[in-house]
Amino acid sequence: MYTQHQKRQKTYGGRQTPVTDSYEFFPGVTRVEYRPGASAEDSLCFRHYNPSERVHGRTMEEWFRPAVSYWHAFSYQGLDRYGMPAFIRPWDEAPNSLEACKRRVRAAFEFFSKLGVRYWTVFDRDLTPEGYTLEESFQQLDEVIDLVQELQQRTGIKPLWFGCNLFSHPRSYGESHAHQRWYANGAATNPDAHVAAYAAAQCKKAFDIAMKLGAENFLLWGAREGYHNPMVADLPREMRNYAKFLKIVADYKDKHGFRGNLLIRPGPHRESRFYNSEHRYESEDCDTFGRYDYDAMSTLCLLKHHGLERQFKLHVYPGRDHLFASAMGYLGCIEYESYHEEYFGDFRYNGETTVMMKNFIDQGGIQPGGVSLALRPRRESHDFRDLFLMYVQSLDTLAKGLKTAVRLTSEGHFSRHLQQRYSGYQSGIGARLASGEASLEECDEFVKRHGEPNPPSARLEHWNSVFRYYNEH
Repeated sequence: MYTQHQKRQKTYGGRQTPVTDSYEFFPGVTRVEYRPGASAEDSLCFRHYNPSERVHGRTMEEWFRPAVSYWHAFSYQGLDRYGMPAFIRPWDEAPNSLEACKRRVRAAFEFFSKLGVRYWTVFDRDLTPEGYTLEESFQQLDEVIDLVQELQQRTGIKPLWFGCNLFSHPRSYGESHAHQRWYANGAATNPDAHVAAYAAAQCKKAFDIAMKLGAENFLLWGAREGYHNPMVADLPREMRNYAKFLKIVADYKDKHGFRGNLLIRPGPHRESRFYNSEHRYESEDCDTFGRYDYDAMSTLCLLKHHGLERQFKLHVYPGRDHLFASAMGYLGCIEYESYHEEYFGDFRYNGETTVMMKNFIDQGGIQPGGVSLALRPRRESHDFRDLFLMYVQSLDTLAKGLKTAVRLTSEGHFSRHLQQRYSGYQSGIGARLASGEASLEECDEFVKRHGEPNPPSARLEHWNSVFRYYNEH
């Protein structure tokens, strides 16, 4: 009789033989195919996503450049605030060992290949655990990166972005505890200069790896760059230090001729229900209260204030942040999640996907960025097919949104409505306001001559109905 643990291992591909180069982590799954006419029960196929299909002048894959998030797919073990890890993966035996790290990488590349994506996203610390010294951490990382480079050359898959994790490490290793390397107090904004220097050294190594692997972007996520109590934090100093840290990263990029984008991921902006009764910021992603890069607009303000706006693009969530980033010309990548209800929860197709894809069309694509699929499996869905189905359904959702956005754009209902709605700025006082030539006195004289304004109805109900029609047909 098997124990529950052994049964789960059998269910999820538990192995009885050592993992070799030829070992298959996902037996019985071949490359996922595009079959628009598949039956209801035939779920392991694409019904809308055909990567080579040309839509509006380029292929689907080229429009949104999907990438699998390595941590979400292969490191997340089903742990949440209410329960212990729920997944038993064949690559997670002795999970902190170097051999387990290599097994996880091999499993990931098999998954990428069978799913049919060309990109993945990963942080340095996702690949290997922290060593007792910085040198040991780098040695372990180099050994796994050699395997990654071999698998990339074999498959043609490469990082959409490679990132530096400057937020997870909460402890101090080594003989001396005089200068504890605690990212709990931030990295670039840490009050201990030793910590900031340590972060810079880690960032240099991650950037070198990004260039070695041919990553198309390099990501910095300031999850701990903020304050908890302004009475014990020098905010102007910390913001200056943050900007100077970003500048030395940009200088390193220019020095070595890196052609991709530098990305900043603003804080996980959420709607009002993510605030508790004390108005403190709550998020599954970080616990820093006063983020210096709280959302897209505050991040752009920080960059522009310190003259860094030409060096960085933004890696944002769908919704408000991506709309502002796109409008300002700073949309670099999208973080596409499955486990927040307002952002594609339960894979319900909604209009936000259409809006996102229309932004891609309006700005001429998102290259060299893309859409990072940060999909964490549900705790109760532990079969390896469930993992595939999460990504299959998400790619189908993105593809359907792209098709809808192309129809909406080509038929022009909304563009004609916008042109008419703002037509008052094409001539007369409106044109002078738009050009900045009008004065307060001129506007005063205009209103005295023409009286009270009488604007037409916005007809929001009508246009919501039109938008819904596109999304449902």
